[in-house]
Amino acid sequence: MSDVRLSRPGLLAPLRRRGFRRLVAGQVLSTLGDMVFAVSLPFIVLRTGDAKDLAVLLTLLGVGRVAGAPLGGLLADRWSPRKVMLVADLGRAAVLLWLITSGSLLAFGAGIVLLGLLEGLFLPAYWAIMPTLLDEEELAGGNAVGEGLMVLAAMAGPLIGGIAMASMSTGAVLAVNAATFAVSAATLLAVRPHRPAPVAAPAGTGFWAFARGSRLLIAVLFMAAMSQLTSTAMMNVALPIYLDRHFDDGQRVYGLLLGAQGAGLLLGTLAAGLVWRLRRRGHLALGLLVADGLVLTAFPRLPGLLAPLAAMVVLGLVAGVLSVVALTLVQRISPAEILGRVMAAFTAVTIAAFPVAAVVIGVIVTRQGPESAFVVGGIGVLAVSAIGAAQRAIRNA
Repeated sequence: MSDVRLSRPGLLAPLRRRGFRRLVAGQVLSTLGDMVFAVSLPFIVLRTGDAKDLAVLLTLLGVGRVAGAPLGGLLADRWSPRKVMLVADLGRAAVLLWLITSGSLLAFGAGIVLLGLLEGLFLPAYWAIMPTLLDEEELAGGNAVGEGLMVLAAMAGPLIGGIAMASMSTGAVLAVNAATFAVSAATLLAVRPHRPAPVAAPAGTGFWAFARGSRLLIAVLFMAAMSQLTSTAMMNVALPIYLDRHFDDGQRVYGLLLGAQGAGLLLGTLAAGLVWRLRRRGHLALGLLVADGLVLTAFPRLPGLLAPLAAMVVLGLVAGVLSVVALTLVQRISPAEILGRVMAAFTAVTIAAFPVAAVVIGVIVTRQGPESAFVVGGIGVLAVSAIGAAQRAIRNA
């Protein structure tokens, strides 16, 4: 018997849903605006502050995201994901317009905290709205298409952001970003659920009982956090330091490698919609984690430039597949009335893990060098795969 479930809808089937198309179009635009802002932020801050101010503001942005996620999930369950997303988009547009007129670094810092908080509100609501727009069998394809388009926007954003900062004033850049959120809110007003939203559950009802009783949810959350701890931070901390030490043009090589990773991420994200049709998804996910760990461990020993480029494509592909599979799995196993809170936990775990990982990897790089950090990270990913293999819930996912 084939391992492929041929009855499943195609990868592009979700695009037949008008609500899904409108949602994704708006979010691609706001993601593009986000990336333009992310590229612009360091230069905006450095015009009036210094590197320490920038580090503080980036930390505040991350803290705001982590703090906003639980509240966003709770409100999505009590109100509706769509209402929470509208508040978050309109709120971010208002904050950005306010930042245009604020002249002090302190005011800018307050705005950054609010932007992080509103982004944290938005993310779990965005993931929780998907099951109301698509049939259950379309979720994987919808997540794959949506995340794939987000990756494209994220790849284009830095280029557009660099051009914008070179040719536009700070106020104009912020105004453009505010406009993307306003348009995103307008698309949300036109979104109508394909399936009725669940009856709102009282605050605090059901989530902890479900979390305690679902080994699969706990396993997925743990593996997502550990993968973030051991793998993602490598690309932002250990990799640039390694390249700076081993290549004369380390900055150019870093850009090429990130481009290769982005290509792999896009490919993996789209492929995940097809991977979901396989029966043994858990085994495949564990195998991909093993490949990820082996590539990380071997990375410092790869010769020349082509081999590291190929390795980055593999790392991106693995990340793309696993992110969509994990997201779809959590959406499908979670009761509809608490899905917002479950997605908030998923969001908070992945967001909070990164700064912790950056500190840990930074300490290893400082004391032992970037090569040791890659080895430790690779072993960490292999350990995560071993822990996952010991969980029946993961193997049978």
